[in-house]
Amino acid sequence: MKRWHMRLAGLASMLVIGVIVLAAAAPDSGLFFHERKEVAGLAVVFGAEPEPALTDEMQFLRWRVSSLADQEPYTEFSDAEVRVTRNGEEYGPYSVRRVRGTPGQYQTRHIFTEAGEYLSVLSFKKGEEETVHTVDFNFTINDRSTLEIPGRRGGG
Repeated sequence: MKRWHMRLAGLASMLVIGVIVLAAAAPDSGLFFHERKEVAGLAVVFGAEPEPALTDEMQFLRWRVSSLADQEPYTEFSDAEVRVTRNGEEYGPYSVRRVRGTPGQYQTRHIFTEAGEYLSVLSFKKGEEETVHTVDFNFTINDRSTLEIPGRRGGG
C-alpha cells in the first residue's frame, strides 16, 4: 500500500510541474492564438475567444499585433475593420476596437448562428499612412449543440 501512495504522489507532483510549465509558457493575455502572419513589418496573430468557438454564444475575434523589428506591441492602427465571409457571403465591415489593458491587441464581437468555416479579413492603416494593409485568417465555428448534455436540438 505504501508503494501505491509513493507512485500517486510522484504522479501528482509531475502533473503540478506540467501545469506550472504550461502556465508560464502561455501568453500574458491568457488567449490561445492559432495562426501568425506577417504584413507591413508587423506580426499579426489571430484567435477566437472563448475556445472552442461556438454558435449562439458571444464570440470575440482577436488579433495580437507586434512589430517585427522589436516584438513590441503595435498600437498605431487606424481605420481598422474586419469583414467576415462564410460560403461566399460577406458580412461587415465591423469596427475593430482595442482590447482595454492589453496594448497591441484588437477585437471584434459577434454571435455566429451557423457552424462552419469562416474567413476574417482585417484591413488597417499603420498610423497616418495612406496605404491600407490586409491580412486574412480562416477559423471554424462549432455547433454548440454538440457540447450540450442533454442535447436540446435533437442531437443528443
